[in-house]
Amino acid sequence: MYKHLQSIATFIAVAEAGAFNKAADALGVQASVVSHHVSKLEEHLGTTLIYRTTRKVSLSEHGRILFDASKKWLDGTAQAVDQIMDAQDEAIGALNVSLPAFVPEPEVENAILNFIELHPHVSITLNYSDTLVDLVEDNFDLCIRLGNPPDSSFIARKLAQTQHILVASPNFISRHGMPQEPVQLAKLPYVSMDGLGDTLTLTRGKQKVEVHNTICQINTNNIYGAKAAAENGLGIGNLPIALCEQSVTEGKLVHILPNWKLSSFPLIAIWPDASRRHTLTKRLVNHIISAL
Repeated sequence: MYKHLQSIATFIAVAEAGAFNKAADALGVQASVVSHHVSKLEEHLGTTLIYRTTRKVSLSEHGRILFDASKKWLDGTAQAVDQIMDAQDEAIGALNVSLPAFVPEPEVENAILNFIELHPHVSITLNYSDTLVDLVEDNFDLCIRLGNPPDSSFIARKLAQTQHILVASPNFISRHGMPQEPVQLAKLPYVSMDGLGDTLTLTRGKQKVEVHNTICQINTNNIYGAKAAAENGLGIGNLPIALCEQSVTEGKLVHILPNWKLSSFPLIAIWPDASRRHTLTKRLVNHIISAL
């Protein structure tokens, strides 16, 4: 039994990832090694555990029985290891972290880099993208994103509150004029970005105005693309202050309706409760929060 533990752990990785290549990436080995371990386990048991096709893998009845039982054992072992590591001062392990293309709070990135510096036995892979990721399918230990956390079984911690402003290029203003009231925004072109929606909520004191934008020539899923579009006069941009303040200072962008405030966005950290690196992830998140 004991000599097959590595093969069982590899089998669990394939079952969780849904593909041999994804399991290999998660384990840091070649796909041929993963295939070898699963085949060796199937040969030992005398039964097929995983049905393989060119597009996906699925568990056989015997595979499901083994997965359900062995995953409980592996998760229990991982929790015990976590408890031991948590009791130690030195953090050890590797984390895969997903970040937005632009992190509106520079202290977040600085805190992550500082965490690596403080713990020489920790390695972290940083993946920057505005594309929504699947924490489990894409094998991420931690995801940092703007917006309210999804309604899920994942753990979520608020890191900071991020403020956006409306900006436009001087060329855009010379062509369309400078809006003086929020209602005028509905008649002006805007830069649409995935995840922000087409409705703006602006407040000034006790006043609150909602504006539905309908005129749009460009849509992007990347915050840098939205900034470039605004700087090139394609519309009014809804951008984080930290991203556009230098362009405003340099005169490439102009702050629109500076006396009105846009709704702010929470910057949140999300991670799966069942992660085998849960303790290390929680330790990193606590370090980020303490640095903000």
